[in-house]
Amino acid sequence: MRPLLALLVLLALPARAEEMVRIAVATGLSRVEISGEGLTAEPLREGAAPQPVKDGRARVALEKGELRLDRAPLAAPGVRFRAAGPLRVGEASVEAEVEVRRGAAGLEVIHDLPMERYVAAVLAGEMPLSFPPAALEAQAVAARTYAVGKKIEAEQAGRLWHLGASVLDQVYKGGPLDPRALRAAQATAGEVLAKDHLPVEAYFHSTCGGRTERGQDALGRDLPYLRSVECGRCKEAPKARWTARFDAAELGRAAGLGRPATEARITARTASGRAARVEVSAGSRRVALAAVALRQRLGYERLPSLWFEVERDGRAFRFDGKGSGHGAGMCQWGAAGMAREGAGYRDILAWYYPGTELLRMY
Repeated sequence: MRPLLALLVLLALPARAEEMVRIAVATGLSRVEISGEGLTAEPLREGAAPQPVKDGRARVALEKGELRLDRAPLAAPGVRFRAAGPLRVGEASVEAEVEVRRGAAGLEVIHDLPMERYVAAVLAGEMPLSFPPAALEAQAVAARTYAVGKKIEAEQAGRLWHLGASVLDQVYKGGPLDPRALRAAQATAGEVLAKDHLPVEAYFHSTCGGRTERGQDALGRDLPYLRSVECGRCKEAPKARWTARFDAAELGRAAGLGRPATEARITARTASGRAARVEVSAGSRRVALAAVALRQRLGYERLPSLWFEVERDGRAFRFDGKGSGHGAGMCQWGAAGMAREGAGYRDILAWYYPGTELLRMY
């Protein structure tokens, strides 16, 4: 999208009383059950009106290409459900309303809710709520920036929903909102990080270990605001320093050698000091691979970051490292450290995303 066109789209947002976002909480289903106190169902067709649902429980199914509501054919592309309280969608709980529609791969369950409540729910899953308010507010802006960018993309593409609910977008679980997360969302309501009038790619991670990573090295995203910056404020993080051990057989399998490893060494590092390439040997056989690929194969949780040293330790290999996550963008524990030193959320965002501007989009 051209910057001017994006700006016009964003400037159109204030015309709405409350900015909404549509989350696909489930896709590709053949059937789904919706329940809630005072549940009503409204077919998505002109002239339809909400009707009470018996016992507060409804079942929508796609059978032989036909959409059915409680076994009766539904002459509409979908149905909207509302309740007096929380709605149960399978095992999940959501607020406000949901639509169940026929999608390309089955039923799509779309949750329509105010943007700030979505941001608060995402925030609660992405950052410890015990962090200082300024850190929570910085995280709220990052989450909103991602959501607004995806919403613009979806509306330009004519898609009926804006984001998914999994780690492929931002994890959204619904449920009751923590007051701390809601305060952070409301304190920054409508604010988005932008570059040239476009929402930026506001990546973040748990702990940088002392210095963040360039976007190009961490994620293959060569963006001017994803520069490597000094942090030094995440020393109290649980993964500020860590040690991981892998037996020789597992390391050999992860490297694709098919036999136990006998040697491992780092052959290239990024400018920040993180491993870029690793060479693993099994006797005379030797494999060189990208460090990011090795981390993926060994497991992101088990090998917390790429900032490590590796050496043989008996029948295993010991990785001594620091930091947790890909390292690009905002260091969450560093943001908390800045907040404890008196920095506001604007200061935090400016430090970790240099060259961006904070705009109120709605």
